[in-house]
Amino acid sequence: MTDSMLHVSGIERRLAEQYLNTYCRETGQPDPRLATSTSPEPTLAEHCRHWRETALQPFVLDFTHAGVRLAGAFSYFSPIGYHRLGSALWLGQQGVWRRLDDVATLSDLIAGALEAAASGDGAPNLAQGRLRLQALMRNSIAKVRRFHQDTPAVPRPAYAQSEQGLRFGHIFHVTSKASDGFTESDLQAYAPELGASFQLHYFAVRSELLQRRSLEGKAPPIDPAALHYAEPLLREGDYRLLPCHPWQARYLLAQPEVSHLLREGALISLGALGERAWPTSSVRTVWLPQQALFIKLALNIRITNFVRNNPDEHVRRALDASLALSCLPAQRVRQPHFCLLLETASETLRLPDPELRASFAILYRQAMNAEQAAQVHLVATLVEEAADGSVPLQTLLLQAAGSVPPDQAMVQRWWQRYLEVTLLPMLELFADYGVSLEAHLQNSLVGFAQGWPVCGYARDMEGTSISRQRFPLLERLDADSPALYSEAQAWHRFQYYVLVNHIGHVAASLARLGWCDEHSLWEQARRSLLGCAASALPLVDELLQQASLPAKANLLSSFHQQGETPSWITIANPLRK
Repeated sequence: MTDSMLHVSGIERRLAEQYLNTYCRETGQPDPRLATSTSPEPTLAEHCRHWRETALQPFVLDFTHAGVRLAGAFSYFSPIGYHRLGSALWLGQQGVWRRLDDVATLSDLIAGALEAAASGDGAPNLAQGRLRLQALMRNSIAKVRRFHQDTPAVPRPAYAQSEQGLRFGHIFHVTSKASDGFTESDLQAYAPELGASFQLHYFAVRSELLQRRSLEGKAPPIDPAALHYAEPLLREGDYRLLPCHPWQARYLLAQPEVSHLLREGALISLGALGERAWPTSSVRTVWLPQQALFIKLALNIRITNFVRNNPDEHVRRALDASLALSCLPAQRVRQPHFCLLLETASETLRLPDPELRASFAILYRQAMNAEQAAQVHLVATLVEEAADGSVPLQTLLLQAAGSVPPDQAMVQRWWQRYLEVTLLPMLELFADYGVSLEAHLQNSLVGFAQGWPVCGYARDMEGTSISRQRFPLLERLDADSPALYSEAQAWHRFQYYVLVNHIGHVAASLARLGWCDEHSLWEQARRSLLGCAASALPLVDELLQQASLPAKANLLSSFHQQGETPSWITIANPLRK
């Protein structure tokens, strides 16, 4: 065996790392490293010795269903499982080792291992689940490779670059970039990873056919250019404008029910109008900088595990959560250092078919103004390590450090500022009002000044869960509102989305830069939590004492097709001393 990461492309290394870490986390193998006292098989022993001499940490995983072992070494080991590969991966069978050159081989091993593990549970259709997962993983791998083939040529606003820079996706997800429905030409036209921008397609809708819900009881904003184009129609024909993703418009225009509406004159297809929209990391949500607006569009494309249209329940949850938050004191919703971007209205067609309603439905969302947007980064992109090893987070740390190199003390000061604009206000919001934000990495934005965090933003209220026990204004919501959860459910979701997915990932990413220790960052988080408002301290005590934290099991959920009701696992709580 000879070994060098020089023979493994950065893309393959990052994908292998992503798949390996996800598999280890979700199969109860958080630490597969070989103990120094362990004697590996002779054909592996020399390599392990070499790895250790170069400060690498060897590991071995057994895929018993295939009769093979997987060996490699970490150059960084993370308490939350975000380990960095420092060597190529090797497959061993009957004492013969070969380098794993194609991450698709690893994905097939993982799918086979899940099938073998589930066979003892008597679960049905295991082979079908394995084949489906293999196809999704290979689809995701192909998309990641495709997104690295081209560099966006069109100049983009700085914020659009951040939204569109997520080429690998969720570090604990094996189908993070899988999609079904876009052709190659569609990818070039609409994929954020390729720097796409486009005009929205507009429909003119008879007023009686348009179904609208607005927090303030007024019509949502419409692009002035689109409004000017359609002004005679709106004035004389009692129509309203409804924007749509151009791919979705093509899909809808092919539906028989829509053809009927067009023939009757209840719906008019106006085509592409208005300013250029920038698709964000979610693909279907677009940013309209001239209007300081986000629109969450419907898109009948399967991305990861879901078709990304807007079902009635999702729309209702987003508007109910936004309504609940709009009833709170204004200083809790829009603080100088923390701001919620609420959904302000929804629109669709008043139709009997719920699938067609979901396919037309859109949500209008608040956005930052132009000055703010220029300094804002999507957190998911901020911490994503590129194929060449660069991380946007590192650039910000260097900027914040100024003329001197960053050190642990400086990084901890930066981290304290970060916690003050993210974790602390979110925890206090839950403690005081029972509002648990789904502020994972792709729903979180942070504004920076000279590299220092100055304002956190949380978006996409559709994922918000509100504790019935804590929320003081229950009369403002219907008793059956999908935004209302039990206290246990809302707190469980907070612990995962805010603490594990968001804060845990940023802490690990900071530590991977090499200027600080991950354990010291969690110690800093402990001290920060103890400085919370008194109302949050009982929750802080609980967080500091519990042995584990919840984590969504994206791999297992994909295998068992549990998109709407995902599987969960637990990980060791790094906050606990």
